[in-house]
Amino acid sequence: MTTAKKPRVPRGPNAERRAATRAKIMDATVRCLAEYGYAATSTPLVAKIAKVSRGSLLHQFPTKIDLMLAVAEHASRVRGATVRENLSPYPEGPDRFLHGVDAVWASLQRVEAIALMEVTVAARSDKELAARYPEFAVDLDALLHRARVRMAENLGIPERQEEIETLAHLTRVALEGLAMSSVFIGRQTDDAARVVALLKRMRQQVIDGLVAEAAKANL
Repeated sequence: MTTAKKPRVPRGPNAERRAATRAKIMDATVRCLAEYGYAATSTPLVAKIAKVSRGSLLHQFPTKIDLMLAVAEHASRVRGATVRENLSPYPEGPDRFLHGVDAVWASLQRVEAIALMEVTVAARSDKELAARYPEFAVDLDALLHRARVRMAENLGIPERQEEIETLAHLTRVALEGLAMSSVFIGRQTDDAARVVALLKRMRQQVIDGLVAEAAKANL
């Protein structure tokens, strides 16, 4: 039996230059989307802001849609990293679950979150983007689902996974809606603190219920 060869991973100066160029393109695209919106973001404008040749950009991202999907993935990773960074002081368990609300809200304050909102909203009207965006959305939902399963397991209540998943989903859509209201409507998020506090109270009620159940079980 022949062993399949592993794909060759490019290394050396060329790979480093390519990675550096990609990073500049990602940063410039995020800035374009956040400042000018999806419709006004174009590959020539991104190349100009990134200070790379349009040929270099098109070599990595042949079309605007390729670029938009790459930025969506990039922005999603940045948001995830921000959540993890904000939760790093808390051990797995109730405290981490409670402060997950703050962590999600912090991730939505990043410019990458605005860029992701622009791409998501554009998928409703841009037919080419709409045809390809669902694959990204499905992968993202699967990632979030796995995180919620771990959340229920770390709370010691895998049997209540559905409840935890619903509460986590509510947190996400409520805070994303609040962020979109600020970005697209221009409304100041004076209500943000109250919404975050309410969502945390809801999570605290779940934690209190778990403590009460544990106490009864030990009687």
